[in-house]
Order: sequence, then structure tokens, then C-alpha cells
Amino acid sequence: MTAPGSLVVSFDTELIWGSFDHTTADGFERRYPDVRGTIGDLLQLLDRYQVPVTWAVLGHLFLARCERGADGRAHPELIHPQQRWFGGPWLAADPCTDRARDPLWYGDDILDAIQGARTAHEIGCHSFSHALFDDPDLTQAAVRSDLDACRRVAATRGIELRSFAFPRNREGHHRLLRDAGFVAFRGADPTWYRSLPGVPRRAAHFADQIAALPPAVSHPVQAVPGLWNVPGSMLLLHRSGMRRVIPIASRIAKARLGLRRAVRSGAVFHLWTHPFNLASDRAGLLGALEAILRDAVALREGGRLRIETMGEVAARQGSADRGAA
Repeated sequence: MTAPGSLVVSFDTELIWGSFDHTTADGFERRYPDVRGTIGDLLQLLDRYQVPVTWAVLGHLFLARCERGADGRAHPELIHPQQRWFGGPWLAADPCTDRARDPLWYGDDILDAIQGARTAHEIGCHSFSHALFDDPDLTQAAVRSDLDACRRVAATRGIELRSFAFPRNREGHHRLLRDAGFVAFRGADPTWYRSLPGVPRRAAHFADQIAALPPAVSHPVQAVPGLWNVPGSMLLLHRSGMRRVIPIASRIAKARLGLRRAVRSGAVFHLWTHPFNLASDRAGLLGALEAILRDAVALREGGRLRIETMGEVAARQGSADRGAA
């Protein structure tokens, strides 16, 4: 008999930190209005269906405020990441103020809301400042400094970080993740078009979404001993720009196919997005997510599907691995 399939949902929670290299605060808010309100509605939706998820929260969002050091630098306590593609000091954009003045850079209230939800969610990590982990100029010392900072701010809330989502899904330094206590990460979606070059890849991605082709499901594997890759399956796309052409119904149909594949094969369907993606069309995309969760909960009630966090998947895989030894 096939083991139950699994649904994992993860939210990369970063506000403007994932976009500051190509947009302004005003531009971000025009494109993604009221992200905090969207997160509030999202938490209510997850409570309604009793669905636990992994919130991969950027470390800097744990802060309510920060100040520049005596040398004028943001966060002089850190080894600053070098990013070859960026062409400047990575943390220079940090306003070093507080949430009241610059709410897109601080998110302690978001952590309050997640921890105050009725549903027990996992709070994971999305790095401290959204540096790309595959950059050849990102040193091991800078990675350790970044992860240590994340663990410090999480510990102030009694949180032990166990799951990691790489910024922009750009993987690197897996052993350092494991050494920092992480047991799971979200690997890149194994899409059929991922090996194509830039423009053809984007075109294939667009066609894949419109046609609602079945997404990949996966069985987690260890990237290094003790660290499980729980690959993504499907990004729930935002609805701004050209992506408005993709019908809401296509997003729902694609996810339903992923759930069916997971149930048939006993694999993991890993749905992921950013809260700001949902804010691009709050009613439409939260409605789509509700339709997906409604199907998932029905499968859960029928004993055919688990709904798990990334950390729970890693713990289950680790137990099975030890049992087979």
C-alpha cells in the first residue's frame, strides 16, 4: 500500500529585502499593496483550515529597529556579504531606523502575528539579509556570520531555526547550513524547463503556467548527511504585469494536479510563494489558495495526505532513515 502523500506550504517572508536591488519602497508598495494586511488574512485562512506551514522569515525582519555603528556602517557586528553581481556594499540600503519610519525593512509585528496564530506554524529562515548563497564572492565566514545572526534574533523569541529557504532559490554552502543546526531546505523546483537559457526558459515557464501542466512532486533526499532537501514543486505566482494573463483557474488546476500526483506516489507536493505575491491580487490569490487547501484538507481527512511543515518532513525522513539502518 502506498504511503500517504504530503503537502508542504512555505512562505518566503522578506518584505522589500528581496527586491531592494531593483525597486524602491514606493514602487514595491504600488505593486504589492498592504502586505501586512495580506499576511493577517492569510493567517486567518490557515487557522480556518488548521493548516500548518513553514514561514521562512528573513532574519532582519525579527528586528523592530537597528542603528548604524560608530563607523557609519549598518550592522558592523556582521561580516558583510560580498555579491559579485551587485556592485556595491550589500547592506548599504538598510535604513538603520525603525518599523514606524521604514516598515518594509522591519517585521517584528509579523513575527508576533505568526506566533500568535491558533495554528502552530514552523518559523524557518530566509537568511539575514537576502544575500545569494551561490555567489562566488560570498565567503564561508560571511555565511556563518549571517546564519549566526539569524539564530540570535530567533532565540530572543524562543525559536530554534530548523528549515531554510535560499534567497531566490540560489543554493550554496549546504554543509554550513547543516552545521548551524538546519535539518531541511527547499531546493529549486525540478521543472522540465530549468535547463533552458534565459528567454526560452521564461517563455516555457509562462506556457507551463497557462497550460496548468502537472508540477513535479519529490521524495526528499539528503544533500549532506543530516540535511534534507524538500524541493519546491510549484510557485503560486503573483498577478502583476504579464502574469495577470494567467487565469486564476490555471493556478488552482495546476496545484490540484500536484496534490493528486503526491497522493498517487506517496511523494511531497511543495507549494510556495511570498506573502507579497498574494498581495498583488489579495482576493483572487487568497481565494485560489483556499480552493487548494480545501482539496488538501479533504484528502487529509480521508487519510490520503499529510499536511506538514518542512521541519516535520525532515524529522519523518530522519526517523525512517534511522529505522532502516
